[in-house]
Amino acid sequence: KQQAQRDSLTHLYNLEAGKYIIDEYIKKNPKQQNALIVLDIDHFKEVNDTYGHLEGDALLIAVADTLRTSVRSYDIVGRIGGDEFVVYLANVTDRQNAMAVAEKLCQVIRELSTMKKEWSNISASIGISFADHPDIKMEELYISADKAMYSAKGNGRDQYQTL
Repeated sequence: KQQAQRDSLTHLYNLEAGKYIIDEYIKKNPKQQNALIVLDIDHFKEVNDTYGHLEGDALLIAVADTLRTSVRSYDIVGRIGGDEFVVYLANVTDRQNAMAVAEKLCQVIRELSTMKKEWSNISASIGISFADHPDIKMEELYISADKAMYSAKGNGRDQYQTL
């Protein structure tokens, strides 16, 4: 069961398991303020194209480990495909708290760029959406956060945006 729920490279939740777990969490905790972060690694394709897929895989693993250790143990972290990750922040006190986490994630991903010369241009574009009603579904949160993430990319990358 665990193998079916996890991404084989990073061991984070995969897309389907992440959606299910987040939807279940929202159902069980309808009054909590929650936020979804969608994170895309800036310039990841350059690492893969220039240094090969093994180097790209090493970077994905490093990002996954960084995300896992940068949020609370009960937050939900997943890889939804390619170089795109989600972080579900359960029970955030307010929107500023979620934005502070996004800023921290930008910083720790940026710090990976100092670890290896192959990763020197790495940063993250992040979108945040907020669960503002008890009937919201993961898909709705994702669509909103994904739009915000593309806004961050369009505004110069290495930043977060909310919609």
